[in-house]
Amino acid sequence: MTADAAVVRDHERVDSDMDESSVGADNDRPEPTVTFAGPGPWQQKLHVEHVWGTAVVIDLRAPELPADVDALLADGLAYLHQVDAWFSTYRADTPITMYRNGLIELNRVPAVVRDVLAACQWVKTLTEGAFDPWAVKGGVDPSGYVKGWAAGQLADRFVRAGIPNVSINAAGDIACRGLQSPGEEWAIGILNPYNNQEVVEVVHVGDGAIATSGLYERGNHIKNPRTGTTDVYYDSATIVGPDSGLADALATAALLEGPSCARWFVELPGWSVYLIKDGQASFFGPAFPRP
Repeated sequence: MTADAAVVRDHERVDSDMDESSVGADNDRPEPTVTFAGPGPWQQKLHVEHVWGTAVVIDLRAPELPADVDALLADGLAYLHQVDAWFSTYRADTPITMYRNGLIELNRVPAVVRDVLAACQWVKTLTEGAFDPWAVKGGVDPSGYVKGWAAGQLADRFVRAGIPNVSINAAGDIACRGLQSPGEEWAIGILNPYNNQEVVEVVHVGDGAIATSGLYERGNHIKNPRTGTTDVYYDSATIVGPDSGLADALATAALLEGPSCARWFVELPGWSVYLIKDGQASFFGPAFPRP
């Protein structure tokens, strides 16, 4: 998990008077005190579901949760497993696997699969191929978009069901709706890529998403679609914006692309980026205002 829903109580933002700063370079800096954000006077329903080969943390909050919150949660969990039934490339019976193997034509897969592939094609165009699910071995694999997308879809399902304050954390791809407690947006900590027990920045998200990509959890697992290598430019890339699927895809693409990824955001006003390389952080966008 590369980002976490946490409140940082005594956190000193790293060199916050600069738009490029040192990360973890000062050994005399006090350790941040990190605690999970409580709901305050609100009720909370917290659940961890193991699906897609990872853990998805569902956090539901409201002044008073609906009486049928357990049934709503069960419906949400069923949706997560339905996403697996649509998009898992590790199962032979999913539409995406059958399409990859040439067993079914695109016009015969479920509409939701076609919609996700169309979104992936748009991101591929936006990033000029830095994000390219068609460049993987074995055929198209939209996993780099689906995890974040599904988190956002699930968050919206809970809101429509009458739960206004939701956080879905799909292994660091986080979709938020509403507030974490009265008057407080969800506080998300960006981890230090050189010490994942340390938070280097905190982002406050209401209705939106944050995704972080890096190598410190799983090593060199990201392949550059242009070169075929596992070389990356940044040590960590975090994207904040309104669309969790797009944030997921752009975080991985930015990690590979380097500084020229900034041009993608000309078409995405209101989005924010936080990049770490060689102990230095650079950032732009409204989520990271200069003091």
